[in-house]
Amino acid sequence: MSIPSFPTLVGLTWPVQRTPQWNTINQKPVSGKDTRLALWTYPKYQYTLQVNYLGSSGSNTDWQTLLGFYNSVNGSALPFHFNDINDNSVTSQSIGTGDGTTTQFNFVRTLGGFIEPTQDVTQGSVTVYNNGTPVSGSAYTFLTDSNWGFTYGIQFNTAPASGHAITATFAYNWPCRFDEDKQDFSQFLSNFWEAKKVLFSSIKVV
Repeated sequence: MSIPSFPTLVGLTWPVQRTPQWNTINQKPVSGKDTRLALWTYPKYQYTLQVNYLGSSGSNTDWQTLLGFYNSVNGSALPFHFNDINDNSVTSQSIGTGDGTTTQFNFVRTLGGFIEPTQDVTQGSVTVYNNGTPVSGSAYTFLTDSNWGFTYGIQFNTAPASGHAITATFAYNWPCRFDEDKQDFSQFLSNFWEAKKVLFSSIKVV
C-alpha cells in the first residue's frame, strides 16, 4: 500500500504545537508515597496545526487538497508520512556497535541527549558506515514493518566485526494518524477557508 504524505499548505501559521506524550501508571497508596511505572520507552508526539488560509479557486486550491487528503486516509483510520522540518535528518548518527554476531541495527536519532527510534526513514537518503567506512548498499537490506512498509532499520548480510562503530546519515519522516474522525473547516469569505485546529499524532510501527 502506498502511504501518502501530509501536503504542503500555503496558509499554515504559527504556532505549530508539538506535544510529547508518555504513558505512566501512577499508583497512590494510603501512605501517600507515589509509585510510578513508565509503560513506554519513548514518547509519541501530538501535532496541532493552524491553517488560517485555504484557497478554493484559481492557483490556490489548498482547501480541496487538505480535505481530499483527510478523506483519503479515512479520517483517523490510515497512516501517513509527516515531515517535521525541525526534526527530520541526522548525520553520522550512532546506531550500534558490532559484536561479530548481530546483523540487525535499528535507526535512531539523538535529540537533546535523548535517543529514540526513527521508524519512517527515507531509503534513498541512507548512507551507512562501518567503523567510518561507507558500506555498499548491497551489503545490507532494509527492515520494514509488516503492516505498512515503514523503514525502521537495516540487516547486514555479514555481521560487523566486534567493536566496530555502526553509524548512518539519513532523512526521516514521522508516521502519523489524524486524532479524530472529523475535521472542521470554516469559510470566512468567498473561496477562503480556514482550519483552526488540525490534530494528528505519531504512531509506533514496530
